[in-house]
Amino acid sequence: MTILMNDATNANVSILQRTNELFQLTQKRVATGKSVFGAADDTTRYKMSETMLGRGRQLSDINNNISLALSTLEATDKTLKNMVGLIESGQTLIRKAQSEGAAGLRSVTPTANLNSSSVVTGVTVGSKFSVTSDAGKNFTYTFNSTTVTWGQVADALNSANIGVLAEFVPSTTANQTNLRFVSFNEKDFTFDAITDENVMDDLTGLTSPNGQVFSPADLFANGILPPAANERGFTVSYGGQVTGTAGAGVTGATAIAAGTTLTFEDGTGGVRSISYAAASTLNQVITDITAMGAGIKAELVNVTGAPAGPLQFRMRNMNGGDMKILSGTGSFAAAAAIGFPGVTVGYAAPLSSNNALRLAYGRQYDAIIVNLDLLVQNNPVQNGRNLLQGQNMNVVMDEFAGNPLTISGISITAAGTLTLSQAGSGWTTDQNIQNSATQANQALINLRNFQAQFATFNSYIKSRYDLNKAYQGDMKTQGDELVAADASEESANLVALQTRQQFAVQALTIGNQNEQSLLRLLG
Repeated sequence: MTILMNDATNANVSILQRTNELFQLTQKRVATGKSVFGAADDTTRYKMSETMLGRGRQLSDINNNISLALSTLEATDKTLKNMVGLIESGQTLIRKAQSEGAAGLRSVTPTANLNSSSVVTGVTVGSKFSVTSDAGKNFTYTFNSTTVTWGQVADALNSANIGVLAEFVPSTTANQTNLRFVSFNEKDFTFDAITDENVMDDLTGLTSPNGQVFSPADLFANGILPPAANERGFTVSYGGQVTGTAGAGVTGATAIAAGTTLTFEDGTGGVRSISYAAASTLNQVITDITAMGAGIKAELVNVTGAPAGPLQFRMRNMNGGDMKILSGTGSFAAAAAIGFPGVTVGYAAPLSSNNALRLAYGRQYDAIIVNLDLLVQNNPVQNGRNLLQGQNMNVVMDEFAGNPLTISGISITAAGTLTLSQAGSGWTTDQNIQNSATQANQALINLRNFQAQFATFNSYIKSRYDLNKAYQGDMKTQGDELVAADASEESANLVALQTRQQFAVQALTIGNQNEQSLLRLLG
């Protein structure tokens, strides 16, 4: 269709063009929510908006840097906590080593490598393991299975509370443990003869300072059979003792001649005497001394551990002191059949101070010191800044690029900063162990001071991070609001422009139709 142009048509077309331009602009404002799209629209508002939004973007970058610093501080704090835990484990080892040599122990430790899961070998159902303390309390374990472990036996013994404790301790050989039996009531104790020799032969290397030669097959019952006459068990004895030396040995029926006397000191230092006007037997002597309750144990014992004995008469001080024989006549004369040496003293043995165990604990302590240095070297920090190796870290805190916050690192070493110079390999004296204890205490103080020092930075930086995040949100909001369009106003404008556009189109159409009608009349 041909459009005839005149002034009215030109005006309508111009209006329609302008309306379309405004319509497109309003549509853009409604769609984007903005009323200013560039400096040409509104120089002042556009500049202010871009400044706000730019600062917001800078704060986002700054917070990324701060977040990296916070991660570094968090990793460093975790490493320091692990180091504190290692030091506390080292203090536990120090206390164990100190207790090994404190007042000494009545203890015995086989050389066999036994731990709580080691199965007691060679037993049959009905086999026994029996221990009696000189306090008179007994523990007897009867095996109901062939797969019982030493851990189960130890638990049962400890629960019985007879005055003897079973515990698993480090061996002098790395990665091995031994089963140790300890008296905690200041009394000696005996592995009884009814114990199956197949149980006792697991305890290789058992010794006693004032005891017999350890020979399980000659001192204990064979399986579930009763013990033979010469199988008298094995006593862990620290108290003094005097033992007869009769060449052929003695028995409970050995005769005691009339007129026999024996005078000795009891367990408290008092003088005791026993006399026989009429003939008697050695069994009666043992019964009479036991009835005194004098702290002295009279017994028949297989001292040599030889298969056939011989049995000897022995007197032991159950209170741990010396065993003093003051005089003896008749069957207790020096040359008599009992074989007693006459006036004599059986000296008490010194309580055990196990340097081997101390050194075993010391090896573990030295491993802890090595691990402390490894923790420092492998501190899992980002961006390569290891604060525990003396490396500093700069943290930019704001968008103005002012002076950054400098977090100074600390060069930590076990032997230097933490003062741990006394090695566990020297734990053979109380003084060396005490040196380690003093150094470990100081190391713990130092580590906690380092934790507090870095925690102060962590708290401040976290506060700045939160503040920057709040500022970032405010800047974006303010920047957007400066160029934001009024949604209600622009929507109303859109409706008005749609109406104006419709009117302009209609006016143009009507004007064009009028011109065509006039031309037809004239033509």
